[in-house]
Amino acid sequence: MESESEPPGSPDPVSLEKEPEDDAEDDAEDDAEPAESQPEQAPLVYRLAPYLAFLAFAVYLLNDLWGGPGSFMLLDNYQDQVFFEWLLTNGANAIAHGENPLFSDKINAPYGLNLMANTSVLALALPLAPVTWLFGADVTFAVITTMALAGTASSWYFVLNRLLGHRVAAAVGGLFCGFAPAMVSQATGHPNISGQYVLPFVVLAVTRLGLPGRHWAMRGLILAGLVVLQVFVNEELLFLTALALFVFLVPYAFARPRELWTRVPDALKSLGTTALVAGVALAYPLYHQFFGKGYYRGLPDYILLYGADLGGYWNFARRSVAGDPLVTAKLAQGATEENSFFGWPLLLVLLAVVIWLRRDAIVRSLAVTGLVFTLLSLGSAPKKNGEAFDIIAPWGWLDALPLFDSVVPTRLALVVTPVVGCMLAVAVKRYDEAVRHRTAETLEGETNVEGTVVRLLGVAVLAMVLGPLTPTPLPVFPRPFVPEFFTTAMYKDHIPRDGVVLGVPPGWSPSLHAMQWQTATKHDYRMFGGYFLAPNPNDPDRVAMFGPIYPPTMSMLGQVAEQGALVTVTPEIRAQAATDFRATGVTTLVLPAHHWRVEELRTICDALAGQGQLLGGMWVWDVRPLTAG
Repeated sequence: MESESEPPGSPDPVSLEKEPEDDAEDDAEDDAEPAESQPEQAPLVYRLAPYLAFLAFAVYLLNDLWGGPGSFMLLDNYQDQVFFEWLLTNGANAIAHGENPLFSDKINAPYGLNLMANTSVLALALPLAPVTWLFGADVTFAVITTMALAGTASSWYFVLNRLLGHRVAAAVGGLFCGFAPAMVSQATGHPNISGQYVLPFVVLAVTRLGLPGRHWAMRGLILAGLVVLQVFVNEELLFLTALALFVFLVPYAFARPRELWTRVPDALKSLGTTALVAGVALAYPLYHQFFGKGYYRGLPDYILLYGADLGGYWNFARRSVAGDPLVTAKLAQGATEENSFFGWPLLLVLLAVVIWLRRDAIVRSLAVTGLVFTLLSLGSAPKKNGEAFDIIAPWGWLDALPLFDSVVPTRLALVVTPVVGCMLAVAVKRYDEAVRHRTAETLEGETNVEGTVVRLLGVAVLAMVLGPLTPTPLPVFPRPFVPEFFTTAMYKDHIPRDGVVLGVPPGWSPSLHAMQWQTATKHDYRMFGGYFLAPNPNDPDRVAMFGPIYPPTMSMLGQVAEQGALVTVTPEIRAQAATDFRATGVTTLVLPAHHWRVEELRTICDALAGQGQLLGGMWVWDVRPLTAG
């Protein structure tokens, strides 16, 4: 990692250091300005303070989870925490047992699961495997969630400090980028999305393309490494970052064409190197994702309608101090997708910043990028305060295209958060420069009262704008009980080594419990169903769906649990069960003894597979005799 201070004489990558006098003029002469002397390096404690503060704030927000990772789970998004703990266990097993980290047959029997198409987070799961081995996936999940918030803020602070050369401005921008409402919302079960610590370095690497200094090949290799790393954190955000950089560069190129033109030849060489190296490194993983076993094409139609509500932009998220859960519930698709809640005070200040710095090509380009992604985030069916909003919806022209069809529209608003963070950082620096310039003629020895007052005024405005957005700690609830049957070696005596377990009853919530049981055994058996994205095996279009297709027997058991349906097991039902269990490879049925429909479900399972056994809090049936017949 490079030092925080820019080397003397290095040209400013995107002219953030200077506000142009006239955007119509060429800024190439900026490179000819004399280099400033190297500033004296600040004490280590001063340089580390922002990073330690970000870490402390992240721990504070997740304090309840850290109070007992094995005893509590995030209240707002239990299902995704279950899934990520499953993925972290899978990553640890991949190293410990030499398993394929890109595919798993432990879930979704008999088809298995394409993990490259399911956010495998291998860039986190593999390096943190020792933590998972020693402390469990619950602790590793708490670690990566904390890393997501603190790491993103720290990365943006580092990058903005290099670009702006102003620690306070960088700290403000980093704080917002790491702890904005959208980031806290996504941190509730989506550490792969809130964990944006690689992306600021991608942005920094792109802004440096074509500049003097490092050889173009080295710049291309650095960018390639960042791209590969981000692919194994989250591909969707990498795609959105690429789109955002393209949108940003369009207005910037119009403002400063000659500056960019001189950088194009070397930049293209660097990008070619990036494409070649990253393409080779990612060839097999991406082939497996898009063409390998279990691949799918696009998200379910109802997910593609998950656009941000325009009314959300001037409201506050539920985990902000000014937020009202009753309001946000009407404007978002859940606590984890509150991506567009910036609050009206911040929007007013941003408008003032754009007007004030309207001649700054960087600010104008950021503003255009923010507006474009605000519009795109509304999706193909825009809404305002929950009601259909009749405006042009550009996303509707894009959402059927390859790659675009795998983007959740509301997440396009995630681009707006770093855009706003960068604008705040630029505004803080410009404000500080204006104050310094205004008070530069103060005589030595005189008290600079005016400068102090103006600075305090700026701090007050920031406090009024960002104060209502201050996040509150993420709530937790007691972790669902895992029966002794799975927490001890008892299950090994009753589940065949290559067996497939069907948790009774099947269904959305029961499947999550079944995944937790499997994680407790470190994936020591296979299971039917689960929570994941996979194609419908009966759909030639291979559009993704959540969870499995339920054969007739599984659907029947689910209806008994959900509706209390009365079922008399006939020879036909028993024969259908044998067919379904044989087709899915199911060898063992397990039913929690504490289930509220335990008597009805146990009666049916007894009729299908004979008398069950009560073992360690679970009723267990071996169905191999049934399928063998």
